[in-house]
Amino acid sequence: MAGTIEALYIYDSQNSVVLQHNWRHRPTASAQEYITSYLSHPTPRPPLIHLSHLSPPTLLFSIVHNNLIFLSPATSEIEPLLILEFLHRIADVLEDYFGPPLIPSKIEGNYDIVAELLGEMCDDGLPFNTEPNGLRDVVLPPSIMKKLLANVTLPSGSLDPFRSAPSTISTIPWRRANVKHTSNEMYLDLLETLHCIVAPSGRPIASRVSGNMLFTAKISGIPDMLLSLRTPSARGGGGVVLEAPVFHPCVRLSKWNAQPGQLSFVPPDGKFVLASYEVNMLPNFSASTSTPSNFQLPVSVTTKTLQGPNSSEFEVRMTIPGSSPYCSASPQQSTGSSAFARIAAQSGGGGIPSQFLQGGSSGAGSSSNPVMEDVSVFIPLPPHVRNLINTRASKGDFIHDNEKNMVHWRVPNTAIVPGGSYTFKAEVVIKGSYEEDEEDENQAGKLSNFDNNYEAGSAATAKPSSEISKSKEKEKDKKLPPSAQLIAAMPRSVLLDFTIRGALLSGLKVDSLNIVGGKGLPETVKPYKGVKYLSRAGDGSVEIRC
Repeated sequence: MAGTIEALYIYDSQNSVVLQHNWRHRPTASAQEYITSYLSHPTPRPPLIHLSHLSPPTLLFSIVHNNLIFLSPATSEIEPLLILEFLHRIADVLEDYFGPPLIPSKIEGNYDIVAELLGEMCDDGLPFNTEPNGLRDVVLPPSIMKKLLANVTLPSGSLDPFRSAPSTISTIPWRRANVKHTSNEMYLDLLETLHCIVAPSGRPIASRVSGNMLFTAKISGIPDMLLSLRTPSARGGGGVVLEAPVFHPCVRLSKWNAQPGQLSFVPPDGKFVLASYEVNMLPNFSASTSTPSNFQLPVSVTTKTLQGPNSSEFEVRMTIPGSSPYCSASPQQSTGSSAFARIAAQSGGGGIPSQFLQGGSSGAGSSSNPVMEDVSVFIPLPPHVRNLINTRASKGDFIHDNEKNMVHWRVPNTAIVPGGSYTFKAEVVIKGSYEEDEEDENQAGKLSNFDNNYEAGSAATAKPSSEISKSKEKEKDKKLPPSAQLIAAMPRSVLLDFTIRGALLSGLKVDSLNIVGGKGLPETVKPYKGVKYLSRAGDGSVEIRC
């Protein structure tokens, strides 16, 4: 039968087989042959590899999850996205059952449950039930009690060590039946990542925001929810500006199409991604105009190159706008941990309109008091730069990674205030500009001393000090134009990282979240609601060209 899933192979980081499961047909090759064929391709390896040397020729699909390699061979034509999405679903379900991170020992210690899950998720090669909530109705997750009972010898018929699945199966594929919680609560985390390229003139070339809505529902019964979103009128004219939205299957698309910004859904029980989206930060961009007034980076970064008497220095200046809405006038003390970890650890409060939640907070990191932190600048250097000397920063600390040939400069959270300005300066040493001998290496070491002026090395000459000062003045007056080598040794761009707690760069906000229907939850119960906002730039997503 064409278009069916035939088998699954999972390998660990040592390329050893952790799991092999067949749905249809006998395998055309061994597990070792599949992994060898996969590894024979150079990295980055494509998700689909054609193995023409096998009989019959085989398509090998693959994904990598937490250093685990998932392979699925197919001897007949099949929709590639179908099988790749199915492999991702398998990884997500296993992680949901056994907890993150998914490691080989968790699979090896629960072979019986994994086999049940794979049997439910795929029936005779066709995907069947792939929702974690729906699977929990038919495949019981591992429990301490089950493991204890498995080690105890019980009289025949006294107790079945393997409890039968619940007789009631949910009619909603993504939500299990008979959900009950002693504490009813729901949390919504809105996370946005900025992708931006800024020209040397300061005008943005491209700027987009990618966002995710992460929802956690712990509500008894079957709640029917309505989430209302809004954006500032300056950007969207009062409407929500979401491009290329992708929704969880629980979202009613008819409601969204009729009223954009209104999400009506019956949520799964637990954590899930409610929606993802993109926002164009330059909706009115024109090449003939300057930087649009409605777009401004939270941190301004400018670079000056070919500085100093020898045109071998550069300067990177970081400025926080004086009217920045993303940081308070008094610096905030950071705990030093990840912003994502801090947000996950907090309960209730931050970033919540007072009319929306109970227990709203106006502290640091809330929507009324956003906090910017983890501000860093990465400066990639051209390959023929041998070293940096006379490096200094007005604030923060920095490190020159010789292996990556990149400078990482970080400004402490305590120094981030509106109107703050910070500089990093350095002088480049070009490969081949010094003789490769011990004397010059020692001299370079002296020049990189932060406490000494880089011109102090000239004091070793036998000329009188008056002649030295005169010669220096002449050198300044007769400054030669920079050579092509120096021009090529200057940074071409800098990368900006930052995190903002309590605000979204797109201006998107939650207007309301209500339970408008459903069953199983008494009207007297008022669930606790919580919303948090987080914006970030990282991993080179913001590039400012010099």
